[in-house]
Amino acid sequence: MSSWNKKRILPVITKLLRDLNLAEEYDGSSMEFKIVVQKLCYLTQKIGGLDFGLKFEWLSRGPYSRSLQNYYHAILQYLLHSSNDTSLNEAESLAISKVENFLNTIKTALGTLNVEILEAVASLIMLCSDVYPVPEDPVNELLKRKGLSKEFVLRIFEVIKGYGICT
Repeated sequence: MSSWNKKRILPVITKLLRDLNLAEEYDGSSMEFKIVVQKLCYLTQKIGGLDFGLKFEWLSRGPYSRSLQNYYHAILQYLLHSSNDTSLNEAESLAISKVENFLNTIKTALGTLNVEILEAVASLIMLCSDVYPVPEDPVNELLKRKGLSKEFVLRIFEVIKGYGICT
């Protein structure tokens, strides 16, 4: 990850954490905080179209970037010590808007937004677009890999499909 990408990831992810009311829900040293950061970065690249230069691979909790593990503390410090009015460029603002709109649609469909939902959303998107070979039935593949409720995954799938991600 280049230094430009590292520097710009902080205000973008911090804004998403705050705007989506996820900043205070998870302790900065917790596994949940790390998962939320991983999934928000993945979704910012996939949904927002903003390239942080992060490469994601499939691990047990879905999309994971090894590069990002070195930045949890920096993201937490930025979150704790920066103001809400951090300047963002046009591309960053647009990416944040896309991700927020998408996740608010997910929240409306499921009634809430939390780490479990973010993990399922990012995992389903990855199964539809970033694994090879792409599974014929990403819903059933996610059910096999994670043991989630079929109704839960189908509700997420309908939103994702509506965004043209999974077909």
